[in-house]
Amino acid sequence: MNKPVVPPVTLWLRTPPIDDALRARLAHGARLREEMRAQIDAGKKPGPAYRVEWLRETAKEIVLLLARKGEEFNAAHPEDAISLGDVLDALATARMVLLTMAPNGFEDMGRDNPCERQAPGQR
Repeated sequence: MNKPVVPPVTLWLRTPPIDDALRARLAHGARLREEMRAQIDAGKKPGPAYRVEWLRETAKEIVLLLARKGEEFNAAHPEDAISLGDVLDALATARMVLLTMAPNGFEDMGRDNPCERQAPGQR
């Protein structure tokens, strides 16, 4: 993954207080993410379907946003052009910003990124 070119900015997401009920839901989500990673590693279709659909729809929206921002940049700067490398730098920078927003104790949250893995059969 590319390292961010621009230092990350400080942002804060509004998050509800973490009570026992939310802690249980977050733990359930973590278990499901781990199950999905294991399914992908085993070459199986990941599930549950509602999580897979959320990931696909969210990724699609992010890609469309990046494409729109690239078009805006290209229109504003006719002497320059956005490349795939620039888009990947934007994603790397956004990932770093998100990781800096993680609460204490979540330092390892973004280390095992399934998107960085090779798809089965592609080496």
